Amino acid sequence: MRRALCLAVLLFSAATAVAADGDAPKKAKVKLAVVVVFDQMRGDYVEKWQPHFGDDGFKRLQTDGAWFADCHYPHGVTTTAPGHASILAGCSPDKHGVINNNWFDRPSALEIYSAASTRYELVPPKPLDEEAALPKTPEVKPKPPAVGNPDRFVGPTLADVLRESTGGKGKVFGLSLKDRSAIFPAGRKPDGAYWFNGRFVTSTYYRDSLPAWVSAFNDAGLAQSYYGKTWTRLRADLDYDAIAGPDDAPGEASGPGKTKTMGKVFPHPMTGGKPAISAAYYQDVVTSPYGNDLLLAFAKECVVAEKLGQRDAPDLLSISFSSNDLVGHAWGPDSHEVLDVTLRSDLIVADLLKFLDAKVGPGNYSVVVTADHGVGPVPEVSAAKGLDAKRIGPVAFLKAAETHLRAAYGQANPAAKELPKGESPAEPKPGEPKVERNLWIEAVSAPNFYLNHRLVKAQNLTPDAVAENLAAWLRTQPGIDRAYTHAQLEAKDGPKDDPFFAPMRRSFHPDRSGDVVVVVKPLYLFDTYLTGTSHGSPHPYDTHAVFLVYGPGVAGGKRDEKITPLHAAAITADFLGVNPPRNNQYPLPATLAKP
Repeated sequence: MRRALCLAVLLFSAATAVAADGDAPKKAKVKLAVVVVFDQMRGDYVEKWQPHFGDDGFKRLQTDGAWFADCHYPHGVTTTAPGHASILAGCSPDKHGVINNNWFDRPSALEIYSAASTRYELVPPKPLDEEAALPKTPEVKPKPPAVGNPDRFVGPTLADVLRESTGGKGKVFGLSLKDRSAIFPAGRKPDGAYWFNGRFVTSTYYRDSLPAWVSAFNDAGLAQSYYGKTWTRLRADLDYDAIAGPDDAPGEASGPGKTKTMGKVFPHPMTGGKPAISAAYYQDVVTSPYGNDLLLAFAKECVVAEKLGQRDAPDLLSISFSSNDLVGHAWGPDSHEVLDVTLRSDLIVADLLKFLDAKVGPGNYSVVVTADHGVGPVPEVSAAKGLDAKRIGPVAFLKAAETHLRAAYGQANPAAKELPKGESPAEPKPGEPKVERNLWIEAVSAPNFYLNHRLVKAQNLTPDAVAENLAAWLRTQPGIDRAYTHAQLEAKDGPKDDPFFAPMRRSFHPDRSGDVVVVVKPLYLFDTYLTGTSHGSPHPYDTHAVFLVYGPGVAGGKRDEKITPLHAAAITADFLGVNPPRNNQYPLPATLAKP
């Protein structure tokens, strides 16, 4: 029988979990622990492109620190929110509850975003482009936006342990271009979590106004200074075609999202396609190395203004560079653009280490560099190599699934509205209620399929029986590798020789996951985009993440030991002299533990 835990119980558990981790601190090895996440930096990048790095960035970490080349996520839904939530929690989504970026919430009949809600407001309160976004008629009021907070995260992170163990003296900050990437590593009570929407912002969950140093940074205009610039290749001496592949490859996008103003090939203009700074311009900035440059400058200002690593108590700083992910989605891992943003990330690391040497001092800080997930190749690039790789169109696929269930059980509710022509039977917009339709499938937030429980029960059926029927059909469909039912995952009743069951079980939460969870075939994408690529599967290219450790007492060199990015929690706890979080499942790697 399924557990039925209400959201209030989940939130109460999350809010009270920290106390159990607040033991007296051990002696800290460092004054500042820095966790750097390069969003979507697959683990093989720092190996195959190492010859093209300088000596002071990734190579410094690889030679003077510990380089774990065999680092893979243990969970199967490899997206941004679960990755960032897991790194400093030391546990997977089955424990902390962040199963994906979005999921369908049955009590509210809404698709919800993992790191935001309407309970809080943006700080500063007005987005830069609000005037253009406001409705023209006074009787139509804008809906309150969902704003960032960690409420849906269950349990403590290392950040919470540090705050509790030091009596609040140890400072914690989470910084990123994305809200979820700043929020989840920083825990429930950080000193600050800041993300970018044309300027660096936070929410009323954390504070009611920006500190003076954040406002001053925004007012200095660095975010606007890239307008009119052009992103060109960093290294004119390198043969990008030989190292990465052709600049004009099949399936590449011509820019971020729907704006596509940057062009498919180098050089890429930074204008947003408009004669003045606009929201599209800011999207171009974050989908280029300039976004990482902006975040690095912001992180440096945070260290200076907050005196991180320069006080009596040890501090924790999480910096997540999002531009690598946005570039990778548009152009794919075998592109000039991903090679270039990785070469420039090497410069980011070198700059950060030099800055920490000067401000905090050699031996007084630690750095863990990892990623929140990997990425799969652009399907058209794989297909051009003769591999079985395709895109799965969600609308047609979901209509076929609904047709199958109707053939098996009839119309679920003849009184409900029919599905309009061309409308998908799934993917409700975040914050929008699901309209009651004559559908067996209430929602899909890939890879989760949610059945319409009200209608299933009205037909004297059980969700488990209908789920098994749907899963059996899904297993026969082109592009689907596996399909697991809620009952299977909850009972941990998977095939013994199935390599994907355990990872998908770690991405399963009984109150948030669907009735059926699928795994697509290798090199297939279940996505609405017709260009670019993505991630989110348990396949090795999606689970593989960079992992480098630098700090006092760490012997340099490459390690053969298999680890996960979740080992960052225990490793960073050891540097800070505190215990790992209560739910931590991964102790210090053997090659870092004391003899």
